[in-house]
Amino acid sequence: MGLMPTVPPAIAKTHALLFELWFPLQQLPIPPQIQAEIEGIAEVVSAAMLSSFAGSSFLSVLEGLTAPENLPFYDCLKQSSNPAVQTFLGASGGFGGLSVDVATQVLSFFFEGECGPASAMIAMLVREAYLSGIWDLPLAVPLTQIQNPMTFVDDIEIYSKLHYPVIPPSWLTYDPATQTISAKEGVIDFLVIGSGPGGATVAYELQQAGKKVVLIEQGPFVVWGSMDTMSYSSLMYQNNVAATSNNGILLRSGQAMGGGTTVNIDLAFSPLEGTIQARIENWIQQGWIDGAFYTPERISAAYQWVRNAIATREVTQCELNKDNLVLWDGALAFGVNPSLYHLNRFPAQLSPSPVTQKRDAARQLIRKAMEDIGNPLSVIPDVAVQEISFTPAEANGSVYAAGATLLVNAPWTQYKNTIVDPCHLEIPPGTRVSIQAENVILSAGTIGTTRILLNSAKQTPAVANPRAGLGLIMHPSVPLIGVFEQRINLLQGLDSATFLDAFGVAPGFIFETMSGLPAYGALLIPGTGTEVYNRITKFNHSAGFGVMLVDTSSDGNRVRLNSDGSVAIDYTLSDGDKQRFRTGVAIAIRMMFLAGAKEVIIPSNENFLGLDNFDPMVGSYLTNIDQADLVEKNLQFIPNRTLLTSAHLQATNKIGTSASASVISTRQRVWNVVTGQEIPNLYVMDSSMFPTSVGANPMQSIYTFAKIFSDRLIGGLDAPGPVKFAKVAAEQPVLKPSSC
Repeated sequence: MGLMPTVPPAIAKTHALLFELWFPLQQLPIPPQIQAEIEGIAEVVSAAMLSSFAGSSFLSVLEGLTAPENLPFYDCLKQSSNPAVQTFLGASGGFGGLSVDVATQVLSFFFEGECGPASAMIAMLVREAYLSGIWDLPLAVPLTQIQNPMTFVDDIEIYSKLHYPVIPPSWLTYDPATQTISAKEGVIDFLVIGSGPGGATVAYELQQAGKKVVLIEQGPFVVWGSMDTMSYSSLMYQNNVAATSNNGILLRSGQAMGGGTTVNIDLAFSPLEGTIQARIENWIQQGWIDGAFYTPERISAAYQWVRNAIATREVTQCELNKDNLVLWDGALAFGVNPSLYHLNRFPAQLSPSPVTQKRDAARQLIRKAMEDIGNPLSVIPDVAVQEISFTPAEANGSVYAAGATLLVNAPWTQYKNTIVDPCHLEIPPGTRVSIQAENVILSAGTIGTTRILLNSAKQTPAVANPRAGLGLIMHPSVPLIGVFEQRINLLQGLDSATFLDAFGVAPGFIFETMSGLPAYGALLIPGTGTEVYNRITKFNHSAGFGVMLVDTSSDGNRVRLNSDGSVAIDYTLSDGDKQRFRTGVAIAIRMMFLAGAKEVIIPSNENFLGLDNFDPMVGSYLTNIDQADLVEKNLQFIPNRTLLTSAHLQATNKIGTSASASVISTRQRVWNVVTGQEIPNLYVMDSSMFPTSVGANPMQSIYTFAKIFSDRLIGGLDAPGPVKFAKVAAEQPVLKPSSC
């Protein structure tokens, strides 16, 4: 296969060297009978990766490695006495002119950070890009002996047409002359921006109450059941390659109709659990939320509505696969009691789709509301809100939200299984349009809502709140791998079903089972390409769970805008959070060994074992339980040395009692920082409103808070109405049932 013509030969040579470094084909113990076939697949994978790099920001990394004088730390490299570095600087074509051994030594130098954190970030970006690309399915399936996962239904276009929603004629119209979306008759009562658990719930409830509602989503609207949407890159924020500004934490966030509920693994952590109840009680005591609306009884009633609407169910013990049981058995052996998750999904074999069991917000709420003949919810996918528009400021500085400015995206139609332009507005992609509404509700998530508020503040002083974006909570997670003598087959059965929250309130971390494909697993294994190969090919003997930190709020952790308007996410662990996190990782290691692991792998190339002559390009692996003590002592969570992930961003637009201390009021209205009063018709309802960490996976809490907020909005924001319990069958966890 030919190389991309736009890639200079020197960069192609750098790519070839790096591919060989992370997949040293001739040195790998590949069975000789399949050597030729693997060589052919590897050639195709390498060419496809280079083609992908040519159209991405990663090309600048390859350019810097090819012409090192363009690296930001070049002056430091020139001063280094490291012989491999000097060979690199003197080689024609930079990295491409090196041997694999010398290139490996250069990456070791980069990881050590002698030339600052930027060098470690370059090394980690290279590692992440190559290992995730090499161990994608074309090579992973034959080498790890897994089955090619079924992502799409057969005849996806026909399936999608058969299951396309029946959408009544739209009550919206678009005027190309004024580039304005409006109601054909009357006004738009509510504009809801964002379709995750918060936005979907609010839009559904307002529509059910007879309001004329428009729901806007930046991502595509996939026909439910046509594909497995979990962690599919085209449905993720920044195609699932987003990270904090220092590349210290990889981000997992949805950008599709249904938001995170469409791409996550459905873990439903009840807001009645002790870890979350402790946070809510603290918020009430601090006056951050109106306690009259968040009593345990009201939260229980709202959560029953959620369980009915989403059909949340609790898994049973007999559904646990061997991967789930590792955390379960390890916790019991450690002396603490694990729990079974609630899941927002169909039971096995009962889903109407052959490829997914998900019950996401798009299927359970949005589709039902948009199919209502009498008062359909108007849904507009593939549209990015730029900023909120406001009425001219009055003499005292008061303003009202008037609507929003939108940018129409090109729809994602690669598989012809998306719902494109359901309101038949026929607006060309790239068009900037406006929409007016009587009320605006921001539910675009911690990143999206913050971006919109910060953009809006450029033109409207009333929303230029210096607190917007500050105090980011990320719930960073460290995934661990245990290697067992027996087969685990973690891709069979439930991907996650057990958790441990015994340490959730104090010290403040939770353990959750996890799984992933080899492309993700390879990122977690430190060491050389050969060391990664030797362990990832034992994929079916591996199990995984992670420790999630309940982190503390700090103004230095924030969502902000770069000078070009793009989003940047700054995050650094505090010393106190690091100490608690180390304790959690050490407990996780002990539980993994107690469950029977023969080797435990943590995703770090720090010298956590305190070895002499340590090399960050050589893997350190744990082989006995006592080594957990060394990890607890030495692990520092250095960015780009220890891999952290996050899917629970929260708390950048905190709720509170004043414009000087918070972004929204206890009635969830955005503060006007000019007047110190509320903007009467601009609201926030998503994870960004939480004043601290909610204490656990926030999805069910967002659904529940959104139900309470919807009831307040419909019935009056100040006086709690009667408590109404929905009928839900009692579900009690069964730890050791006599039969399944």
